[in-house]
Amino acid sequence: MKLSLLQENLNVALQNLSRFTTAKSQLPILGNILLATDQGRLKLSATNLELGLNCWIGAKISKEGTTTLPAREIAEYVSYLPPGKIDLQLDDKNLLHLTSPKSQSSFTTIPPADFPVLPSINPKTSLEIDLSLIQNAISQVAFAAATDDSRPVLTAVLSRFTLNELILAATDGFRLSLKNLKLVNPLELKGVADGALTYLIPARALSEVIKLSRSAKKITLGPTTDDHQIVFVLDDLELVSRLLEGDFPDYQRIIPESHTTKIFLDREEFTQSLKIASVFARESANVVRFKIKKSSLELSANAPQIGQNQVTLDSRLEGEPLEIAFNYKFVSDFLSVCQGKEIAIELNEALTPGFFQDTSDPSFTHIIMPVRLQD
Repeated sequence: MKLSLLQENLNVALQNLSRFTTAKSQLPILGNILLATDQGRLKLSATNLELGLNCWIGAKISKEGTTTLPAREIAEYVSYLPPGKIDLQLDDKNLLHLTSPKSQSSFTTIPPADFPVLPSINPKTSLEIDLSLIQNAISQVAFAAATDDSRPVLTAVLSRFTLNELILAATDGFRLSLKNLKLVNPLELKGVADGALTYLIPARALSEVIKLSRSAKKITLGPTTDDHQIVFVLDDLELVSRLLEGDFPDYQRIIPESHTTKIFLDREEFTQSLKIASVFARESANVVRFKIKKSSLELSANAPQIGQNQVTLDSRLEGEPLEIAFNYKFVSDFLSVCQGKEIAIELNEALTPGFFQDTSDPSFTHIIMPVRLQD
């Protein structure tokens, strides 16, 4: 293998790929990055067997070849090099020589025979979707998925694509985030018998889609030929993720059909008031009490070892006054993905789910379970 490329391109690729390696594995090669010449470009790959990434960057190829080398060390080393040309050459002793204008180094490599092959997308069932649309939908939903594996299905985002609709749903058992979007431009669904594609995609994979797509222009997604994995194609990147199996909760059952109390709040004032209350709430199980009055909302938190706090903000009430409590972190997470000026909260009783909505985005729904009040 012999080639030349730019430090700027290699550095970006290695920083992305490093997130997909693992040093804590019975397979040492999973701590490495694969380098392979591929049709006039350099292909780099990394995987932890749950997520994998392929990346292609421009290079001047003088001699074809493939090898693997330790991810952490090569990524750190290249990040310290100045911008400009780097020459790579693999010798017959499996040493990869990196030469830049003022630096020369050699890395011990491992032959690629044991490196897992990352599958490709099945073109027969792939679909292309508006990138900004999917980015926004993921950001509004993925954060509500569970982060522990006690119930693996809850670490997934239910993702359903139909001709004219996109549905994403995630829940950790305490909250639910739902995006139900009617599409202006119909999707072209290939090889779909029932008119819909439904996947359980790990939330971590979708979070990586957000990170990797910041400089992308379009996105194509679809399963592999065995339907056990899904591939996201983002320009010169391919993210590969395993799909989860299981029965996703029937989220429609917990969405309230009616309400007796509805309040409207200024989003920025609500966010700031919640931050004030959080100083005390985080020392007391994150509980913030909501006292809903005719024209105001009173937020209060009590931490015996610190003190107590009460903050009042203007609100508009439709229905009955109510006192209820929520985990402030869940409410803050919801507010962080809202963009409108006004927030609406629909409630029934102190122990029934709260329905939160950004009034500027009816396609986005968030449900939060309340906390039992302690008198």
